[in-house]
Amino acid sequence: MGNPMIVQSVKQIAGMALMALRFPDALPAPGDGASRICYALPFDGAWSVLNGGVTEETSHSWDVWTQRYAYDFLVLDEAGSSRRPAADPSHPASYFCYGLPVLAPADGTVVEAHEGCPDAPVALDGRLRVGGDDIRGNHVVIEHAHGEFSCLAHLAAGSVAVRTGEAVACGQPVGRCGSSGASTEPHLHFHVQKGRSFYSSPGVPVRFADVCAEPAPNYAAADPRPIPEGAHGAFPPFLVRGMRVRNVGRA
Repeated sequence: MGNPMIVQSVKQIAGMALMALRFPDALPAPGDGASRICYALPFDGAWSVLNGGVTEETSHSWDVWTQRYAYDFLVLDEAGSSRRPAADPSHPASYFCYGLPVLAPADGTVVEAHEGCPDAPVALDGRLRVGGDDIRGNHVVIEHAHGEFSCLAHLAAGSVAVRTGEAVACGQPVGRCGSSGASTEPHLHFHVQKGRSFYSSPGVPVRFADVCAEPAPNYAAADPRPIPEGAHGAFPPFLVRGMRVRNVGRA
């Protein structure tokens, strides 16, 4: 078996060529191509958006069309740290979000439930390593209404709680947050794509509903990149990095 990063990078390049043929005029955009469904956050409690937005300046991966509107979520404390004080930074369980439940963001049917990937080593030296045979690591893909598919990635080993073909309800646990696949540290990757294939389905801007959002305290300690002026004005319905978010009416 080849290096999963290389193999899947080739698949992504081929998929982008296919998307260029399928969407010759324009890819989905916030104005007229946002999700038709309003999604809930795929977790309980307050998490922070480390990557993601609906502009090139805030995007998770602007030039990777499947993940253009993806989000990376983790838990930061009031000091802007993602791990427990004095905890071993090399151990995934030292991070606040590790092992927390990951939830279905809307009603749907599971079309992929990939398991078997270990956690990737935490990238303390800045080098990204892959845990397992898929850059998404352990992941769940759910088909929703209107041809929209959500992807929940980097789940902890042994935590995937659903199976292909299973109907799930919004808020139902589907796994636990981990650091499998191509992951620098424990976090949850979430995006919505217009089609089932991870490689050839463009990402769509995700509309969220019943969500409370505020600036994450001391966010610069976790991410020194400046947040473009006015970027947080995209909410509602779109989230942007630097926000601390939670579902309204849930703990």
